[in-house]
Amino acid sequence: MPIIVRRDRIEHVIEQLATATDAELLAAIVESERKVSQERYRQLAVLAELDARNTAGTLGFRSLSSLIAVQLRCAPAEAGRRAVAVERFGARRGLTGEALEPIYPATAEALAAGEVASEHAAVIADTVEAIPAAERAEHATAVEATLLEHARIENPYTLRLLGKRILAHLDPDGPSPDEQRLQQAHRRVTLSPLDDSMGLLEGRLSPSCRAIWEAILTPLAARRPEDAMGPDTRTVPQRIHDAFEEAGRRLLATGELPNHAGLPCQLVITVSLTDLERRAGRATTHHGGTVSIGEALKLAAEGSVLPEILNDCGGILAYGTGRRLASTGLRKAVFARDRGCTFPGCTRTAAQSEIHHATDWARGGPTDLNNLAVTCGYHNTEGPKQGWRTVMLDGVPHWQPPPWHPNKKPLRNYLHHPELLRTPPE
Repeated sequence: MPIIVRRDRIEHVIEQLATATDAELLAAIVESERKVSQERYRQLAVLAELDARNTAGTLGFRSLSSLIAVQLRCAPAEAGRRAVAVERFGARRGLTGEALEPIYPATAEALAAGEVASEHAAVIADTVEAIPAAERAEHATAVEATLLEHARIENPYTLRLLGKRILAHLDPDGPSPDEQRLQQAHRRVTLSPLDDSMGLLEGRLSPSCRAIWEAILTPLAARRPEDAMGPDTRTVPQRIHDAFEEAGRRLLATGELPNHAGLPCQLVITVSLTDLERRAGRATTHHGGTVSIGEALKLAAEGSVLPEILNDCGGILAYGTGRRLASTGLRKAVFARDRGCTFPGCTRTAAQSEIHHATDWARGGPTDLNNLAVTCGYHNTEGPKQGWRTVMLDGVPHWQPPPWHPNKKPLRNYLHHPELLRTPPE
């Protein structure tokens, strides 16, 4: 008989929630989560019984996960996870039909009581199964009990970190040669273009590759201190993305990458004169991707990027970076003058920054000392978004705040010039 949910019953529940206190609502979500976990374990018990009866085989399914995917309309990956949970936490039967306790009895009991979620249970089992085979029998029960105790108060992510620490303690020698070969076999990274010109980066890094990139990204992805622009409001994933981009910029700038197709490794950007003049449209990279004109202009400031300007018929009007890029001597002069990022309050040194035009070259800005300034990648990108712009006063870069800023006069960054603080400017 179908279950009918009456509208007046839903409205009654909503009215009850509206009059509840915050404490009552918080208690309610905890209790509902406990019931969800209990109900999920009841479902797992049913699946375990179906598995014991080989119902999947009787009905012509290849496996229990195939039956789950069809019967519960699960995605294949989720069906696989539930089938694995049945193996780990479901009741079993012996060869003669006698009942056997689950492989992880303590965790199964906690699941049945709603004390932990299925994600916690999966982490516990993953950790126990990662214990070296020679030591698993000795330590499995203790590791399960320890993690189960923390699972009652920690989230699955923290629990997995604790599990890794336990494994490192139990296996100080690290993975075996066979495990290392398996890790190398599973290594992969893919970069796929998306319809909106963005890219999807996915992969599985080897331990050494992960260690290298953690060392590179950690300092670059650190939250920026509050400055004239205010606090750094980027999310952690956004900071990691920006750090990944900055690492790539620095690598391209070294000129130490191997040649490709007989040419130096650099980014070639093609843009039409019409789009360049109207500061709109898209530029094309030699790998087939596209970037906005604004992004293309920022990239063209770097020595590893080769801009190419076409007329409306596709002919080349300008090729190369002769009038765009500062010479080595000029760059040294700019670095010596500014010493670091010129944005007010920024502590990034010149070595951690890049050179950009105060008046962009597309608008007629010359590539000379009186139009160049050192700016870190963060402020070069985020500053203009808030309305900041670079202005040169007496040959020194300043930043003009946006109209909403309390300071109306152009500001200079004195952090790289402490000697000037002895006699503050008027």
